[in-house]
Amino acid sequence: MQPLANKILSVNGHRAADAFAVANGVDGVALMEAAGRAVADAIERRWSPRSTLILCGPGNNGGDGFVIARHLAARGWPVETAALGATDEYKGDAAVMCARWKGPVRQLDDPDPRQFDLFVDALFGAGLTRPLEGQPLALAKALAKDLGRYQGQI
Repeated sequence: MQPLANKILSVNGHRAADAFAVANGVDGVALMEAAGRAVADAIERRWSPRSTLILCGPGNNGGDGFVIARHLAARGWPVETAALGATDEYKGDAAVMCARWKGPVRQLDDPDPRQFDLFVDALFGAGLTRPLEGQPLALAKALAKDLGRYQGQI
């Protein structure tokens, strides 16, 4: 059997691939676990362990973030998470992954970005169609302001 070729999918293509997998017996938790582990693997290939903040939104993208945090922490990385909203309001697969994360969860407005060397954006998925506002916008501006210290690392 030939290995499948890697493909870059559009947002709708990704949704269709996920729906196909679920319709054919792969549950959402397993998909989220695989996605988060793949991102953790990619991070580890690119960088050595460093203080990392995973920014987790309330949807499935946030669930992916908790998986990433769990895998990096298990590999000895100093990882923290920050959630947009109350984690007890998470639903579905994202709630499962949030519960599996055993580390503390800060609120998004709590961490000082200068305490971290790497940020993982798991706030919103690729299908976000509205502009950032509120705390996510404030954090994006704070990170952009401090971007100079990350030159050469991005």
